[in-house]
Amino acid sequence: MPIPLLLAACILFAIFPASAEETKTTETTLLIKVIPRGAEVLVNGTFMGKAPFLIKNPQPGQVNIHARSMGFRSLTRNFDVLANQNNVAVLILASRSNDTDKIPGTLIIETDPQGANLLLDGQTLGKSPMRNESTPEGEHQLTVQFPGLGEKKLTVQVIGGESVTTTVLWNEPKPKSFLLDMTPKEAKVHFLNYPKTYQPGMPLPKGRYLLRASLPGYVTTDIAVEMGDKDFHSWVTLQKNASGE
Repeated sequence: MPIPLLLAACILFAIFPASAEETKTTETTLLIKVIPRGAEVLVNGTFMGKAPFLIKNPQPGQVNIHARSMGFRSLTRNFDVLANQNNVAVLILASRSNDTDKIPGTLIIETDPQGANLLLDGQTLGKSPMRNESTPEGEHQLTVQFPGLGEKKLTVQVIGGESVTTTVLWNEPKPKSFLLDMTPKEAKVHFLNYPKTYQPGMPLPKGRYLLRASLPGYVTTDIAVEMGDKDFHSWVTLQKNASGE
């Protein structure tokens, strides 16, 4: 048996065991690694980016991790996040390079405004919104023509057996400023579903974000924010622990 095929067979269902650094810390982190590097990762159904990346202060408990990459079999697993540990989840995707049949993927195209003319690799698809369930795996050139406005061209990546959504806006809003005024000011703020580190006044794209504010002696507070087309500025006051600790 050729070596590449043998390796693919051996790791078809292989997953590194759930692991965490042995030394406990005062902070909970989750580092997600995927082989191959650069695979797309969804955590609890939310697209987080390309591995590897670190999530600071995730909620302890079970999370669902889904990894996907072109030319590989997608993999989903549940992982138990332990509090006050540097948790590490490692997933290995099995290659599909020896499959005899190419597996198509689903390409979902949404635009604002709707009704744009769509062309994929120069071939007419129709008008947006569009769901194409037989898109060949690989990179494709998407042309979006907005009647009376103009057109945009971009490269989209389709993964076999997966649904990939592409949203094209004619006037793409710039990320707006995001600021939480904390009382006490020493409180630490971390994103729970966004890989970047919180910085007061940082630019943040539209979307829904979950954050956690904490400080010894105060009640840890989770914050949900819906970021829109305007700068966001809010005030958050942490309550002291009843025990005073």
